[in-house]
Amino acid sequence: MNEKIGVIGGGQMGSQIAALAAMAGYETSLYDENKENLEYRFKFVENNIKNLIDKSIYSKDNLDAYHNNLELKYSLDEVVDDKSFVIEAVVERFDIKLEIFKKISSFMQQDVVMATNSSFIQASELSKHCDYPERFINMHFFYPPIRMDLVEISYPDNVSKNVLERTKTVSKNMGRSVVVLKKETPGFIVNRMLAALVDEAYELYDEGIAEFEDIDIAIKKGLNHPLGPFELSDYSGLDIHYYAKLKKFEESGDLRDKPKAFLKDKVLKGDLGVKTGKGFYKYNKE
Repeated sequence: MNEKIGVIGGGQMGSQIAALAAMAGYETSLYDENKENLEYRFKFVENNIKNLIDKSIYSKDNLDAYHNNLELKYSLDEVVDDKSFVIEAVVERFDIKLEIFKKISSFMQQDVVMATNSSFIQASELSKHCDYPERFINMHFFYPPIRMDLVEISYPDNVSKNVLERTKTVSKNMGRSVVVLKKETPGFIVNRMLAALVDEAYELYDEGIAEFEDIDIAIKKGLNHPLGPFELSDYSGLDIHYYAKLKKFEESGDLRDKPKAFLKDKVLKGDLGVKTGKGFYKYNKE
């Protein structure tokens, strides 16, 4: 099927997911409610692709496809109009994602794939409140999508085989390696493993055992990881980790699942990591 792809959310993740779709040759639209941010991200990703061309990771043809196949949209109705495959990549909050999916699922054609980039909010949780639950699926990319070669796919028991196969095809056509989970689980494979490491690192820091910089150095040098857990948190987004922990705490009531106070403080201040220029570390947004 020659998919037409709409991406909802023009942040760090959504803008690069849309770039992958466009570079793969798909007619692609990208929407964000913040027009200024959307246009900034378009240019930001363009510059990243040029940088990767210099490193022989992408080619001039990829850049041409990015320009030719990607269109910016300034309303939710426009981005999904005439699309066969929708990928949501907004903030990791259930209420916001649900509001989007309830709206668009009510008027889109029955065969449109409804994919969420979330790895903590499962498709089954969203689909039970929406029309056509059999077309909802998780399609989880890793930051930064134009560099990270992996998509994790997770799906509810009632998803149609057609939706699963089309999601696998789109992921592979984007040039990503694909893993498919046999059953739903919050965090999937990678973030479930990562969460254990980050939780322990946060505990060490909260107990005053060591500064976060030293914990990162210890993990990188002692376990040969390319990034430490605090660096990883900054790259994935502190808000994503915070809301995932908050959701788990609200469900379990276990104080061990409650987000750390220092994490909450950073999120409330808007220090979300790389995407805002400051998290545990400081970054140049340009």
